[in-house]
Formats: sequence, structure tokens, C-alpha cells
Amino acid sequence: MIQATIEALLRKKIGLDGSTIGSRQIARAIETRRLACGLPDPQTYLQQLQTSPQELETLIETVVVLETWFFRDRQPFGFLSRYVISEWLANPNHPILRVLSIPCSTGEEPYSIAMTLLDAGLTPNQFRVDAIDISKEALGKARHALYSRNSFRGNQLQQQKRYFKQTADGYELCPLVRNTVNFKHGNILDPLGLAQSNYDIIFCRNLLIYLDKSARFRAIQLLDRLLMPKGLLFVGSAETGVITTNQFVSVRCPFAFAYQKVKHLRQPQTRDSQQGRRRNWETSSSLPTHKSLPSALVNRQSKGIKQSCLQRELEKGQESLLEKARRLANQGSLEEAATLCKTYLSQNLTSAEAYVLLGEVHQALGNDEQAEQCFQKAVYLKPNYYEALFHLALLQENRGDLAKATVIRQRIQRLQNLNSQ
Repeated sequence: MIQATIEALLRKKIGLDGSTIGSRQIARAIETRRLACGLPDPQTYLQQLQTSPQELETLIETVVVLETWFFRDRQPFGFLSRYVISEWLANPNHPILRVLSIPCSTGEEPYSIAMTLLDAGLTPNQFRVDAIDISKEALGKARHALYSRNSFRGNQLQQQKRYFKQTADGYELCPLVRNTVNFKHGNILDPLGLAQSNYDIIFCRNLLIYLDKSARFRAIQLLDRLLMPKGLLFVGSAETGVITTNQFVSVRCPFAFAYQKVKHLRQPQTRDSQQGRRRNWETSSSLPTHKSLPSALVNRQSKGIKQSCLQRELEKGQESLLEKARRLANQGSLEEAATLCKTYLSQNLTSAEAYVLLGEVHQALGNDEQAEQCFQKAVYLKPNYYEALFHLALLQENRGDLAKATVIRQRIQRLQNLNSQ
């Protein structure tokens, strides 16, 4: 009962859905803080939390997830670079590019954004990156800009050599990059405490999955308010299913998980939800051409489809069936994509990636039951497949089966804990 009350405090303050990180982890955090305060029992600690905003803030520091690294998921940064080179710099009258990173954790993401913009050809006075997080401890580390090997995963040697200096204590980020990022303490559920300016690009990755439905709705509404028309919103791979407002349309660049803010999006004229969901997928590939993204979006014209630069690059070489299926799905040809996925799976029975793609296509067609079967097969083949697990959790939540969703999210949390050790 006491822990449930404390979880309710956390939900009210930061919108945390306790099931996403697990009751055990919350219980450990509570016990750690109780002992640190020298209090005799949980009831006394609860009274302390209810009367001390400082202690509640410290408990929040203990429960927030700070797992991050430089250039986490390369594709969003690659898409950002292409957008800046082909569209932003191509406009001779472009203003300062304004970017928001929320939450920014210990700084790896906003600094990755800054390095991407510098590498794309922007000078430090041509862009501004605001970085906001609820953890003051994380912000302190971000401003210090000294990182261990754990912040560098995969092939990132070029960035290390160019922007970091190795010291006895770790890798120190150069002032050129540090000075382009402004860090600020803030809570996404407290709009008055956040930056009041509007942004051309917002990175809000891997936050929404930790929020309950009410907090998630409020967060998305705030992001909508902060983002300029035609601006870009980047979310995490497991969060694409929660962006349901008609103000955002998927860019459909593979693995970028980016959305464009639009105005007066035409509502689909359908008779049932399945047709409506399919139309939404197709609408995401049929935005009118605009200076903001003509080389990134797939624009459907009256005669055929004008393919994006990225798709044309794919077609230069020989596509695999799976690549072609993904391309067709991005264009809105869902049934053809599903057929190719099935053909690919008939020849590659153990491809978890193909099952996830087929599941996503089924979801877009409104076939949630078939989608769930695909995600389950992907997890059977690849038990630690985060993307498939997150899809399953979101399906259960949308169905209203919170107990099953909680079990899946606890499994995800255990995997994250193992990877962070």
C-alpha cells in the first residue's frame, strides 16, 4: 500500500508508469532513499516524501532511466544530416536552426545532434540546441562533458578523434561542440518550466514509453505546441504507435522514426477503423511537396509515385526481397509488402527482422491479431529483440490488457538492466 502511494506520487509528478521499470526497481529505490535518510520504516519515509519536495526530487533521480550513448540508433542522425544538407542549407534565407532534445540525460544525444549539424556544414552560429532533463545529476554530467567508453558503442572512432580528447579520466568533449548546447532543468509535464520558444526539430526519444496514458497525451500535446509547422519530431523505435494525433505524419524514412508536423491534414473518408488505419499509412506517403522535406518524403502524385533520394539509392543496387518489401511499405503499398515479406520468410524461416516488418504491415492494415502473431514469432526467434517486445507491449496496452503489457515491460526492463551492467 505504501509503495502504491509512492508510485502515485511519481505518476503525478513525472507521469511515470511504474510498470515500465518494474515494482522491484521502484522498491529498491525507495529502500535506498529510506536508508540514506536514516528513517526507521517505509511509512516514515512516505511522510518525508509528502512534506519534502527535495526528497521527492532525489527519489526521482534514483528511478529515472539514464541509459544512453553517442549516436544511439544511427539512422535518425543520418536523416537529420541529409535534411540539413539538401533542404536547410539549400535555402539561402534560412534562419537559425532550433533543435530541442528532451530528455537529454547525460548529454550524449544533444551533443550527437550538434556534431551531426557541424558535420553537415552548419557553423555554430547557424544553429542552437536546447537540452532539457528532469535529472539535475544527469545535467551536471552533461555540462561536464567527460565520458567513459560506455558512451561510445559501435564504430564511432571518427567522432572520437575529431571532437574528443582522451584524458586519464575519460574522453573530454571539445569546447566547439559543448558551446552549441544549452542545458536546462525541466519537466515535460510542467510546460511553464520549459523553453517557450518554438523549434524546427525535436528529439524526444524513449521517454513516452515510460509515461502513463494521461501523461503521454499531455507530453505529445506539448511537443505539438513547441514544434514549428513542418517541423520534425524524432521518437524512439517503440514509440511510433503512440503518435496518433493528426498533427503528425510519419516521414517513413526507414528506421529514422521521424514525424513531420502538418496542418489541416485531410481526414480519411472511411467506413470502418481498418480502412481508416490503412488510409493514415498511405497519407503519410502523400504529403504535398514542401521546401522542408522534398528529398525525404515520398510524395504521391496523380500519376505514379515520385521516389525519394533514399529510395533511388536503394534501387541502384539489387534489392533483397526484404528491402523491397520495406520500400513498398514506406510507399503505402501494404498488401504487396506483406506478400513479399511472406515470400522472404518462406526462404528465410528464422528472420526475426522480417517477422517484425510483416507485423508492422499487418498493424497498418488493421490486422492486430496477425501482427501480434508476427511479433511473437520474432521474439521466439530472437528473445532479446527490443523492437518486437515493445510492439507487443503497446498492442496489449491498446487492447486494455495492462497485466500482460506489464509483464512484457518488466521483461524489457530486465534486459535493459543486464545490458547496462
